[in-house]
Formats: sequence, C-alpha cells, structure tokens
Amino acid sequence: MLITMAERCIGSSHIKQNKPLQDYAAATSDKLKSYAYALVADGHGGDKYIRSAKGSELAVRCAVYSINGVLKEILWDVTKKKQNLIEKNLKLICIKTSLSWKDSVIADYKANPLCTEELKFMEEQNLELPKTDEDIPVLYGSTLLASVYLEHLNFWFTIQIGDGKCAVIKKDLSVHFPGELENEKLGFGITTSLCNKEAANEFRYAYGFEKIAGITVMSDGLADSFDNEKLPVFLSNIRNNIITDTDKTISELKGFLPNLSEQGSGDDISIAGIFSKGRF
Repeated sequence: MLITMAERCIGSSHIKQNKPLQDYAAATSDKLKSYAYALVADGHGGDKYIRSAKGSELAVRCAVYSINGVLKEILWDVTKKKQNLIEKNLKLICIKTSLSWKDSVIADYKANPLCTEELKFMEEQNLELPKTDEDIPVLYGSTLLASVYLEHLNFWFTIQIGDGKCAVIKKDLSVHFPGELENEKLGFGITTSLCNKEAANEFRYAYGFEKIAGITVMSDGLADSFDNEKLPVFLSNIRNNIITDTDKTISELKGFLPNLSEQGSGDDISIAGIFSKGRF
C-alpha cells in the first residue's frame, strides 16, 4: 500500500518582495494504491516570468495527463523488462508534456489577457509584450519534476527539466539521488525550463526495477535549505514518520516549511512524495 504527500509554502523572500507563491506540488494514487504520482514544479522568479505561478500549476497537470496517456505501454514494457522501449516511452512522455504545456499556457494567455496591473508592471520593467504565440511561454516559465512508482511491478521512474532534486529511499532506508538526473551546467541562477524552445530535448529521466521504501521530488528551495549530509536525514525521517502517523506528519511538515524557508534558502518550497507501507 502506498501513501502520498504533497506540500508547498511561499518563500520568506517572496513575502518580503510581495511576490506570489510560484511553486506547485501534487501527489495522487490509483484506487487500489498500487501505483502513485508525485510532482513538483518551480515557477521562475525573474520579472519576465510574470505568470510563472500559473505555469507551474499547468506543468504538473500536463505531466499527469501525458503520463496517463503512455502508462499502459509502460506497464506492458515493464512486465517484459524491455528497457529500450521503456526509455522510448519516457522520452515520449517528456515530449508530450512539453508540447501540452506550451499549448496550455498559450490557451491560458488568450483566455486571460494581461490585466492592467500586469501591463503596468511589464512597462515599468521595460519588458516586451508577446508578439507571437512563440513568445507567450516565457511569461509562464517553470521547471518540472515528476515521479511514478508502480509498487506491484517494483518499478519507478522520474522525468525532470530544470533544477530541484529527486530522492529514492531504498529498502534499507538509505537515500539515493539518481545521477542520471544531475546536470552540472545548472545552478547559480541558470536552469533549463519548459519555456525554452528546445524543452522537449532538455528533459532528463531515471528509472529502476526495484522495490523501494519511497521516492520524493522537491524544488531547489527545499534542497538548498540543507547541506548534503542533512538532506538525506530529513527525507528519511519524513518517510519513517509518515508511515507511523500520516496526518500528524503532514500537519507538522506544513508548519515546518515556512520556518525552513526563512532559515534556509528564502525561496518557495515544494515537496511531494510516495511512501510504501510494505515490508522489506
């Protein structure tokens, strides 16, 4: 049986700068709780990404839609352990998510033209208004991390564009950060994004054929609030506590995240996870 969790909070620096919460997080499972999703998206904070809060929400929704559209094929490929086909379908999910997100933000822009306040802000910042549909996605810029765990098949996968981290909690409760998702070019304000023209080719993915105790995805606001030694301990503690008392752990986490942002990165924080109650 799987337990899911998703929490987010506005960053202390965003409160001081009168910026909105630009992260989005979600987690869900099927009715039998045999497989589940965990997703986070981090809307960019720069002035030109004026609708990144909506962009991150749409990123999560588009990822779920795209994963659902390919999941039957992945289930078949996992059963047969055809890794080449699994990777082909993971790439397909990345492409579908990228295209769906761009279509969604363009539709949102056309249905909700820039309001007076937004127009005034862009004028004050000397930002150009979109001239064509290709210019619109920049206003909604966001990263994305999406994980799925199929417990009955002992299979997990994660897709990622941009920064943030994915952590796999092994059967022995050790915490592993998949190397396939790392990108040494990111950091210091540089990140890939769904709004990039080549976004479909900038996704990374990782997967594994194994029973795990859990998997979490988080924005850089959370990851940057811990050093390399304390982050795994924090994530492992969440897993242990949420198995023991789910409601209490989620409530305490909700209260803890704003303090973590203030004492840590100052950024918005989002985290989503899938945790197994199975015996190992």
